[in-house]
Amino acid sequence: MSESSIPTAAPTHQQILQAELSFLAELCRVVASNTEMRPILDWIVQKTTGMMSADEGSIKLSGPDTGPPTAKTLIRQHQPGLESGSWEAPVVMSVMGYLMVKGGALASHDLLDDERFPALRRTQSRVRAVLAVPLRVENRIIGMLAVTNRSPGRQWTADEIQLLTIVATNSAGVIEQARLRVEAEEKKRLEAENKRMETELSLARDIQMSLVPSKPLTGGPWEVHGKVVPARQVGGDYYDYFPLGGDRFGVTIADVSGKGVPAALLMSNVQASLRAFCNGDRELTEAMTMVNRSVARSASGGKFITLFYGEVDYQHGVLRYTNAGHNPPMLRRADGSIEELKAGGLLLGLFESADYERGETAFGPGDALLLYSDGISEAADTRGEFFGEDRLRSLWQTCCTLASGEVIGCLLRDVEKFRGSAGQGDDMTAVVVGPRAQS
Repeated sequence: MSESSIPTAAPTHQQILQAELSFLAELCRVVASNTEMRPILDWIVQKTTGMMSADEGSIKLSGPDTGPPTAKTLIRQHQPGLESGSWEAPVVMSVMGYLMVKGGALASHDLLDDERFPALRRTQSRVRAVLAVPLRVENRIIGMLAVTNRSPGRQWTADEIQLLTIVATNSAGVIEQARLRVEAEEKKRLEAENKRMETELSLARDIQMSLVPSKPLTGGPWEVHGKVVPARQVGGDYYDYFPLGGDRFGVTIADVSGKGVPAALLMSNVQASLRAFCNGDRELTEAMTMVNRSVARSASGGKFITLFYGEVDYQHGVLRYTNAGHNPPMLRRADGSIEELKAGGLLLGLFESADYERGETAFGPGDALLLYSDGISEAADTRGEFFGEDRLRSLWQTCCTLASGEVIGCLLRDVEKFRGSAGQGDDMTAVVVGPRAQS
């Protein structure tokens, strides 16, 4: 005969009283010495299992965030064939359902052969003799406390039911206070994490905005305007324009993968490399090869950058450029037709040895150039539909009557109107090279 099947003598009233007093005294000590919930639950289960001379003890806490019903068990004493684990789902659901409906104790000498639970008769389970009581806080049941034997046949006495009920009554309030304490600590942790993230986002925005020009650029018959509208989750959008020697100026737009401070710092490296190598003294493809090599050596694994760089030679009416995987800028001709600037090569940072092709096209009176990031073309409305390049192209064609400095505001307003109440998912950046305003 196994030890779990040996009948145990029912405790006397004096033993019950002593057990209650001992339990309360030790419970106060355990609560005072533990700030976490898990050790308190483990002690209650272990203590209860020993007091009731049962094979296993279980606590199940209910609530909206506890997930599927489970009952974690703790073994009173290890024996061959006795191991800890969760109750089977039908068993715990049946027992918890009974306690929730009846509101009182459940005592069963064999749960799998109990007429109150016909659905369990074909269930395979080590849970046989069961004594379970609700954990109640005021008028609310927050879970259950149970002890079980693996062999059927144990007859639970009225004194044992009373003892477990008293234990549950004293334990429920302690468990609830521990749960509230855990929730308060988690709330504090989340608040601290949110504060840290806000600080990081603020720093990333500061870095991002420090990289872009603060005012328009004029060069010959042209003027250049740009704007970046950071999303809450700051990404790595960047634009720049700067004069070069020989009646030229450079213009660029870029987008780094990732978000936050790491993306902003990587973009600052791109700006430094671009200003150093694309200074007008080097042939454009050579300069871009050097920028790519610098990015590939400094970017961490998996990071890459899309970038377009162009040089406007207004003395000769030419735009020379290379596109490293960025959204093709739209060159609007005087007749309203659109030319996309695609010539270039791979995204920056993928391979140190990447080569870049140079594109060249006429750029003269009546023409205008729009550079943009995918935060504009992929701006989504509440249905998940993108603003799209076709809509952007159409809008760019209708902006031909606006002054260069007004185009970006018109474009961003149209995107905002399309997006409606949907949140901004990515940085939105646009640069316009258009006719210089007449003074």
